[in-house]
Amino acid sequence: MKRFEPTVLTGLLIGGTAIGGAVIFEGIKPGFLWQPSAALVVLGGTLGAVTVRCGLGGLRSLAGAMLKLFSKDVNDDDEGMVARLTWLARSARREGFAVFEQYAASSNDALVARGLALTAEYAEPLMVRAALDAILDHEDQIGRRQATILDSAGGYAPTFGILGAVLGLIHVLRSLDNSSALGVGIATAFVATIYGIALANLLFFPLGSRLREQHEIRMRRREALADALVALSAHESPGSIKRRLENHPSFEAMNRPFERRLR
Repeated sequence: MKRFEPTVLTGLLIGGTAIGGAVIFEGIKPGFLWQPSAALVVLGGTLGAVTVRCGLGGLRSLAGAMLKLFSKDVNDDDEGMVARLTWLARSARREGFAVFEQYAASSNDALVARGLALTAEYAEPLMVRAALDAILDHEDQIGRRQATILDSAGGYAPTFGILGAVLGLIHVLRSLDNSSALGVGIATAFVATIYGIALANLLFFPLGSRLREQHEIRMRRREALADALVALSAHESPGSIKRRLENHPSFEAMNRPFERRLR
């Protein structure tokens, strides 16, 4: 179950309000900052550069990752997985390792499915660890790539803002005979630079940092889950697996509800 996470929108609202307030205090009409051609250069150019960098598939993946920043899991899936792994360890002692194979076939998690499938085949813990590390490395690369793409977009946007300003200045210089409109034309040309800098520092860089932070938290949880799967393959007791996860820093915040569930 997910719920709306207002933090990102709240930050954008605060930043946008502060910039808008500064514009009004300077005596600039807010409508003056709306320049469709400047927006087209900055947004279109940045989108095109990002598409060249990561392709359409990477762009869709990035959009999905960004949407997750606006929601939060009410019930932690990792906590439920810990309880299920402990239950599996107990079931395996009664029914044999076939229970691992059955659960692996029904799991949508590649890490869990691979770990339990190898355990059902009586694979050595070192082999299980190597297989799980390969999956974790792949997930880590994808998560870091998404954050890096946003950082790249933060670098592209101001550059296209400068390009938009140069195009605006070219248009102004073509009308030097009309000196009365020269100042307004130059001011309008620099609106594209404002767009680029604002997008980079209010949207792309903060979202990239937030995405990277959430990815690191998720990877620590995944590493703890991999440790539990390796312990399962080593035939450790359910209590040992429970203690191993309780002592992992990523699961410290979940210890109390976890203990209540297993009583």
